[in-house]
Amino acid sequence: MDNLQPWDQMRQGLSGQGYFQQRPFNRVPPGQPQQPAQTSPQKPDTTRQVEWLSGLSREEKLEAKRLEIQANFSFDGYQVVRREFISHQFDPAMTIRGTSITFNSACISKLENATYIHFLINPTEMRLLIRAVSEGARDAIRWCIVKGDKRKSREITCKPFTKKLYEMMNWDPMYRYKMQGMKITCEGEDMYLFDLKAVECFIPQHRDPVTGKIPRAEVRLPDGWAGNNYGMSVEEHEASTQVDLESGFTEAPLESESEEPAATDAAMAQGSITENEEGG
Repeated sequence: MDNLQPWDQMRQGLSGQGYFQQRPFNRVPPGQPQQPAQTSPQKPDTTRQVEWLSGLSREEKLEAKRLEIQANFSFDGYQVVRREFISHQFDPAMTIRGTSITFNSACISKLENATYIHFLINPTEMRLLIRAVSEGARDAIRWCIVKGDKRKSREITCKPFTKKLYEMMNWDPMYRYKMQGMKITCEGEDMYLFDLKAVECFIPQHRDPVTGKIPRAEVRLPDGWAGNNYGMSVEEHEASTQVDLESGFTEAPLESESEEPAATDAAMAQGSITENEEGG
């Protein structure tokens, strides 16, 4: 017969679960201070983790590492590398010279069925937007030549407009500037967005007196892109694709384009190269 009282039975049961442990003190005569008993030191978490990993296979260790990285991952500190740092010969691009603007074939072909466009500019954010319009629309600009089912790039003569752009951006009038286009959809329309601050500057080269050839133009990138600046942060990059047509964008009407593009001045002519030479 069990002579234990209910409390003793409960205490005995809880002791088995670790609730009541023997006090880690040595027995000493009354009146003398008690000294803690010697206990084995606890292993640090890193040691226990290493012992646990040592029992895993190589695949299990790799999966454990992947899950750890995934659980703690953040985009903080990452930059989206600029397209200008990578070969972009076949990417949509716009080139602004002293008196004209040209879009490459990649840009024209990807804005399907667009023969006439509007220039929309945001002077505050320094961004230029291209949207397709009908032929008879006010301030419509023909940006390509249509022959049958083919559409080819054309030079858009717009000296007053380019002059204002050069002044706004503080560009050197002797250079030409190329920027990459980003296709976006806003209010159900496909458009191209160009950041006027993210430009490649082409320095004109002179004809070699011996070979008679003009060397490939030297490219200069913005000074702010040097060092560890590879691009925008992920958050800034996502925000850069957002466009509000009612906030800051205005249409930029050009002068009549009834005349064919005239030859530029001698300096600009020396610096001109074909679309392929420009790399886009």
